[in-house]
Amino acid sequence: MAKFETNLSEKDKITIAILLFGAAVFMFAWFMIRPTITQINEISDDIDQETVIQTTYRNKLINLASAESAFDTVTAELADSTSDFYESMRSSGIDRMMTNYVMSFGLYPEDLTITMPDGPVAEIPYQYSEAMINQTERAYEPTPTPTPVVTQAADSSDSGSESQSLSASATATMVDSLFVPYQDARIKATSTETSGVECARITIVVNGSAEACQAMIDDLCTKPSLRITGFAWSAVDSIEVFDEETGTVEIVDSGLMRLRVNINLYMADIADYQALVAEAAETAEAEA
Repeated sequence: MAKFETNLSEKDKITIAILLFGAAVFMFAWFMIRPTITQINEISDDIDQETVIQTTYRNKLINLASAESAFDTVTAELADSTSDFYESMRSSGIDRMMTNYVMSFGLYPEDLTITMPDGPVAEIPYQYSEAMINQTERAYEPTPTPTPVVTQAADSSDSGSESQSLSASATATMVDSLFVPYQDARIKATSTETSGVECARITIVVNGSAEACQAMIDDLCTKPSLRITGFAWSAVDSIEVFDEETGTVEIVDSGLMRLRVNINLYMADIADYQALVAEAAETAEAEA
């Protein structure tokens, strides 16, 4: 068997051995250590992304409680502020309602004119009313600013880590109260154009005793969904009475008054949002 011989010196052999060892170390690091480091970095990035998502969900849960409270408040205030309005009616329904109302006071309706609405009514409070004063004062109040809420404290002992710094910055989130835009919208509301409330303008002429006419006016003033915009009194013409004994006709004072009243009748169809949300939740649960 022939012996393999080279002309390499001992120094060259050591150099080659070192190169081979370095190559082996490089190959081990490239194929073994590098993938592990890459995987660790990817996992670290995934952790940072999941931390941001976790923070987002946490803030949504925080706002969910605020949303439920805001929804309950808004729907309660909406129901309270619209509970006195009549439901939307046709002119025939208004005619029947007003006729029955007048006759309940023992008055005789002579004429009834109804102007039906063609959209939401646009009205502002009376110039010297408390509502106008409050509206003017609210217009000059500053809009409240949201308070920052830190949903997770950063770990000061690991502040040098870049990934943890990212996580800490992501969790320090501004959580706005949902009441802020609601109150801001209420402050800026200066008209009823977006309320959905409609106004039917009514002119009714009745006759009867002065006491009955006054009683009807007094009662109209107590109804929040009706607004008297004007009225006028006049005496009913004298009547002719035939005297059978004398065969003459006498002109006798009827003792009745004629009253003309202009009325705004406010109507609105407001959805029951509490019931709608409850129904939607039940439907979603059934489908799930």
